[in-house]
Amino acid sequence: MAALVVSHDGARWLPVVIDALRSQTRAPDHVVAVDTGSRDESADLLDAAFGPVVPAPASTGYPEAVRRGVAELGPEVEWLWLLHDDSTPDTGALEALLAAADEHPEADILGPKLREWPSLRRLLEVGVTISGTGRRETGLERGEYDQGQHDEVRRVLAVNTAGMLVRRRVLEDLGGLDDRLPVFGNDIDLGWRAAAARAAVAGVAADRQRARHQGSRGAVDGEGPRARRAAAAGVPRTIRRRPHVRFARAALDRAEPRAAAATPAQRHRAQLLPVRPSVRRLPVLHS
Repeated sequence: MAALVVSHDGARWLPVVIDALRSQTRAPDHVVAVDTGSRDESADLLDAAFGPVVPAPASTGYPEAVRRGVAELGPEVEWLWLLHDDSTPDTGALEALLAAADEHPEADILGPKLREWPSLRRLLEVGVTISGTGRRETGLERGEYDQGQHDEVRRVLAVNTAGMLVRRRVLEDLGGLDDRLPVFGNDIDLGWRAAAARAAVAGVAADRQRARHQGSRGAVDGEGPRARRAAAAGVPRTIRRRPHVRFARAALDRAEPRAAAATPAQRHRAQLLPVRPSVRRLPVLHS
């Protein structure tokens, strides 16, 4: 399996992320780092830790950055572990995810419980779904404290790309992440298409990952690395601050004939109509 780290002006957080990756109780077999035109020391930090970094222009969206990283891997790699430059996995995160994958072989996409960094007290996500208007829904109360109340493996619509463990074959069969959603909405969109293709998505809530609130839910002030990457990719500020709007606009395309869809993800989506995910939480896997 391979860990894939995508960075953009993340030098402030990368030392902690790198240390956490090196401290995993089950180390990844490969680590690929992709830097999207950082103006700080991000690329140097990654190069010193993991070797040559895959370069990409500052305008590169997250889906393209992931594709560039995957292209560096040999065909023997089955699982991909996606990491952001502002999210830090606990030392047992990868081991827990892989153990859940072994216990639930029907699951092709798995994700950890996300907690706010640096407090580690509040939950950010334990899997996500969307409302009827395309708004991201976590099923959590605002500022909900982590007391182990969600510590179980359960089936969900989608998991955040911060810490997502995805079967490489499934990611490629689904056409990868959608370039029209360069920052926000990629995880829900991928989970939506995976569910329609009968691939299972599981939230491994017993596994923990620390994430900056800005990186996990979208930049509120527009100053974080993911927001800057969105700005470089031409995403308007209004949509950067309201990611559900961008997802809703993309979702509208599902209602249109797409005989000449431009990308693999779009061609795959054209076969899914009239799919609509449930807003309610899906059942627990093998409860």
